[in-house]
Amino acid sequence: MVRISKNQKKILEILNIKPDMTTKEIAEMVFGKLIEYKTKEYSSIHRSLISLERQGLLKRVQVKLIWQLKKTVRTN
Repeated sequence: MVRISKNQKKILEILNIKPDMTTKEIAEMVFGKLIEYKTKEYSSIHRSLISLERQGLLKRVQVKLIWQLKKTVRTN
């Protein structure tokens, strides 16, 4: 069984609704405010995305760091 954090769960829920998003867009959705690059919030989301990618749940689709679900993921 895959263990996911609260932020990772939010990320998966967001990507289930809108399947192609950049790291910055995801961070802004998770934190509910504008996020700049190289902030602790941006870095936190980026680490979560990398972790989800390593678990086989996401994939990077462009150099621009757009993320996509690999398959339908249940978050319940």
